[in-house]
Amino acid sequence: MDRCENSPEEPGATDSTGAPHRTPLSRRRFLQGTASAAAAAGLAGTTASSATAQEAGGTVSRLSFTAATNGAASLAPAGDRLVVEVQNILWSLPRAGGDAVALTPPDLEPTRPVYSPDGRRIALCAYRGGNFHLWTLSPDGSGLRQLTEGPWDDRGPAWSPDGTRLAFASERGGDAVTGSPYRIWVLEVRTGRLTRVTGLPGQEGPQQDGAWEDFDPCWSPDGARIFFVRGRVAGSALLSRTVASVPADGGGPARVEHTETATAQVMVPALSPSGRLAYLRTTDYPGPTCTLVVDGEPVAVDGDVEPVPPRWISRDALLLTVGGQFRIVRPDAPQSAETIPFTARLPLDRPRYRVKDYGFERTAEGPVRGVHLPALSPDGRQVAFAALNALWLAPTSGGGTPRRIVRTDPTRYVLAPSWSRDGRSLLYADDRDGLFAVRRRDVASGEETVLATGGRVQPALSPDGGRLAALDMSGNLVVRTLADGTERVLAAPLGAGGLPGRPSWSPDGRHLAYCDRNRLNRRFREGYNVIRVLDTATGEGRLHPVAAHVSIADRYDSGPVWSPDGRWMAVIAESALWVLPVRPDGTPDGAPRQLTEESADHPSWSGDSTTLLYLSAGKLRLIGVAGGPARTVPLSLGHRPSRARDTVVHAGKFWDGTGDTVREDVDVVVRDGRITAVQPHRATRTGAARRVDASARTVLPGLWDAHTHP
Repeated sequence: MDRCENSPEEPGATDSTGAPHRTPLSRRRFLQGTASAAAAAGLAGTTASSATAQEAGGTVSRLSFTAATNGAASLAPAGDRLVVEVQNILWSLPRAGGDAVALTPPDLEPTRPVYSPDGRRIALCAYRGGNFHLWTLSPDGSGLRQLTEGPWDDRGPAWSPDGTRLAFASERGGDAVTGSPYRIWVLEVRTGRLTRVTGLPGQEGPQQDGAWEDFDPCWSPDGARIFFVRGRVAGSALLSRTVASVPADGGGPARVEHTETATAQVMVPALSPSGRLAYLRTTDYPGPTCTLVVDGEPVAVDGDVEPVPPRWISRDALLLTVGGQFRIVRPDAPQSAETIPFTARLPLDRPRYRVKDYGFERTAEGPVRGVHLPALSPDGRQVAFAALNALWLAPTSGGGTPRRIVRTDPTRYVLAPSWSRDGRSLLYADDRDGLFAVRRRDVASGEETVLATGGRVQPALSPDGGRLAALDMSGNLVVRTLADGTERVLAAPLGAGGLPGRPSWSPDGRHLAYCDRNRLNRRFREGYNVIRVLDTATGEGRLHPVAAHVSIADRYDSGPVWSPDGRWMAVIAESALWVLPVRPDGTPDGAPRQLTEESADHPSWSGDSTTLLYLSAGKLRLIGVAGGPARTVPLSLGHRPSRARDTVVHAGKFWDGTGDTVREDVDVVVRDGRITAVQPHRATRTGAARRVDASARTVLPGLWDAHTHP
């Protein structure tokens, strides 16, 4: 939806809880900080950034945006200017349209701006710091002030008619285990006093016979009541078809104001000065739609209405975002809408830098850097790990060369090595037969036994060796009795999306602990990665956070890992390695203790529970459970790339990724690992060791998608 132009510019043009946290920056905050600093330099200081670009021998350009993707807008009470949201930046725009002036730095990440009734302040919610909170600023961008804080999300601010209060929706008050449903709150702007007005003990209201969410507040014209959307939780879905209201001080029941009769969702209600109710009605089946509804009737707006708050600017006109444009629509005459054109320009530095050498032509041996999934042997003398699509064993003393024990085909994947309690065998999973299967390999003889098939990953053998815990491809935790092959589902995932983490057995084999994500509410998908402990006999479970408002780093291999003596669980949180004291049933028995200041992944224990192995920046590291300095496990493992064969790809259609042109019937010539030419196809072309016939296909450059969901 965003349209942009890149216009060069001459260099020199101007124009603020409750968590274990000894590490100063988590990985996420570090990345946020560096990216935000870079972005802020480009917007807030074009003079300085231009100088930097000149020093680097680069150029300064401007990106010009003439459309906004899901950008909200608000008109000043004086009617002369708008504040608009374009590219996660707020801009000031003349009412007649024209050039927009940036008000906020990119690292603020603001959304849903709204002018105060007197026009002296703009309220918004912003994601700076890792949570949505309420902020205000002056119309010229000065006086930026944070109003709310804490480990919660506060969203959708709405000014009271007298400009003294802000209503908003928040998940504040819940926790990682019981959840945090959204409720409506009111903030006194001058004092900072917070009052919850929905979901109060003893407060009556519609749809309160089950779970529900309240969101998107707005005020009645007289300021006596707050209108909002109430959504009913039905299984895993949130059905939001009710506009309700509550006294502005919360001193009374909530009542239904309007019910949407269509099979759709209601969002962002707005009341006109005369009390007319507008809202957006959205559907996702059979196709995504967003419709403006006023006085209960759909309004035929020409174009794609975007799901951002409609704002009444008079008794009979609304400010909407339609097709990326800010538009004034009169519901009684939508065909005579007025579009407010704009251009928003962002400075962009293009420094010159040395392009990384990816080694396409290199044939000399170099050190292997992609070591992952390490597992410490019970005697602490060996480490199993994955590298080069193979499993290896290496001495922790560093006194020998790693030995490859399992090798897979280039199109297959090997993962999750773990040791039997006696150290004689390794478990791992691979997909050589299509679906992932769990295999046990005798370390001494190399003999392998298939323990489970049909898509099983993250295997863990019980202490007595008689049972196998693993995840199926739906995220169910399954336990297989190896003697007779019977298998049962011990627990389904909590339903927050993605596979849970690797299971870990208690020393007595009575419990399994693993990481699962507990979704806080049904309004949004956020949640906490928590410790889930299950009784293997009954399937009964309990959830435990590592600490208040702290999430386990990811659900892959960041713990919990039960120590063999049963006293500790090792976890990765805030990018560091921690140990949590636990009781025999896995219940936390004290505060977690941080072991590392450096980043850590993939923890595993020695059999005597005195030592932990972890991975840090590609290096294997050992540390004692009591803490102290860690030591690196030396790995002497090298890799010699094979020389690429000269290849000719006959492409029926070819797009090079740099423009709109698609070439037809061409040869893509590859020499020494690089594309050296794209030429008209010639059947008699010689000098290639390999030919690929893609004459009936379209050839394009490889595209990378590299991201993670913690």
